[in-house]
Amino acid sequence: MNQRTNQLDRTRDAIIEAAKAYVFGEADPTTITMQAVADAAGVSHRTLYRHFESRQDLINAVGAQLDEELTDAVAADILDSFEKWTGQVDQVMTFGAMHREALRRGLIVGISGAEFRTDRDEAYWRIFRARFPHLDEAEARQDFVALRHVLGANNVILMGERFGMSPEELVPVIRRSVDTLVADIERRDTAAAEATS
Repeated sequence: MNQRTNQLDRTRDAIIEAAKAYVFGEADPTTITMQAVADAAGVSHRTLYRHFESRQDLINAVGAQLDEELTDAVAADILDSFEKWTGQVDQVMTFGAMHREALRRGLIVGISGAEFRTDRDEAYWRIFRARFPHLDEAEARQDFVALRHVLGANNVILMGERFGMSPEELVPVIRRSVDTLVADIERRDTAAAEATS
């Protein structure tokens, strides 16, 4: 890498760190502005816009870092096996409990709607299709979305709090949901395989 690229990377990282501190710090996360982040990062408003076209792009970059932390928190080989993916409930809930406030604030500023999980979702989709190859495409996509939602439901922690439930109490609930969903998908996949043979 040349010096200019290194400087650009350092500037981008400084902007993301400033945004993280702003989004997950003391301030009301709904008041985050590009100017406030530029000031906190020590860069001009113009420099910030060279790196991030919009506030949502910047928030997505913050979300991507949070997502990387989640990836590091779960087993490195999670994308290799359907069983490993669907068995990650404990790790996801532990991460969610540790980062409860960050998740809450992230939902407020729109991280939940970001597109930062695309690569991992594609990997999950591949192992899902390998596991259930006989479902037609539309049905498989519907089932995948439902399963992905249940397995990525850190917001369950926030909802559980409203009902006085701890993350530990929620783990068996999510496991039951995953097991029920997988059993139903498996039954339909088997029926589709039998129908084509």
